[in-house]
Amino acid sequence: MPKVSVIIPCFNQVKYIEYAVTSVLNQVYTDYEIIIINDGSTEHNAGNLLNTFKGNNVIIVHEVNKGVSAARNKGISIATGEYILPLDADDAIHPFFLKEAVFLLDEFKDFEIVTTGVKYFGALQHEEHLPEYSRKQHLLQNLFFNTCLFRKKSFFNVGGYDEDFKTGWEDWDFYLRLITKEYQIGRIEKCYLYYRIKDSSRNSDLVSERLSSVEKQLFKKYINEYMFYFPEPISNLRNLAY
Repeated sequence: MPKVSVIIPCFNQVKYIEYAVTSVLNQVYTDYEIIIINDGSTEHNAGNLLNTFKGNNVIIVHEVNKGVSAARNKGISIATGEYILPLDADDAIHPFFLKEAVFLLDEFKDFEIVTTGVKYFGALQHEEHLPEYSRKQHLLQNLFFNTCLFRKKSFFNVGGYDEDFKTGWEDWDFYLRLITKEYQIGRIEKCYLYYRIKDSSRNSDLVSERLSSVEKQLFKKYINEYMFYFPEPISNLRNLAY
């Protein structure tokens, strides 16, 4: 069985996924499997195109569309690796990411995740390094990108991704449940995640409405912690971050 299972959900991102898969195939560390979940893509010939990646260490699973949380949960449920790396279909990782991340999880048993700095590419290009961790700040903003290496047993211990988060922030919710203390975090200070920024033509009002809805969902789920750290009304929480 492989040590690492790389989980790549894909919904209408077929034109990008070759870059993501190739970045895994180019890893210096080679004890991995790749599980691609076709989350009901509607792009022309998407299923057949994804099937072309099938190989000795690449598994393709075709599902009806249920959202990214359900797709990741499905992939992890069939994963055979001890460690899990979620990777979005339009992102990529540096060739040394798995080598360094696996070493840290192997050596430091208190670590629940290994995270890395990020290099943005596409419509926006710059680097972002890792912030210091505090639970209070983590409640105000997601301190981790989705692509962190974590232990599969810990994933199941906290219940996986909450499939009620259908429009975003499912990774924020997951990491809030998985991480509570600084000592649980392994850090690769280099920028080993390549995060694609795409031009968006979506209506900004619709985006704001969606984010407002998922904010309320997240705040409601962690209401006791929010009220402990921030006795001010929840409606003012965002202002406290600045």
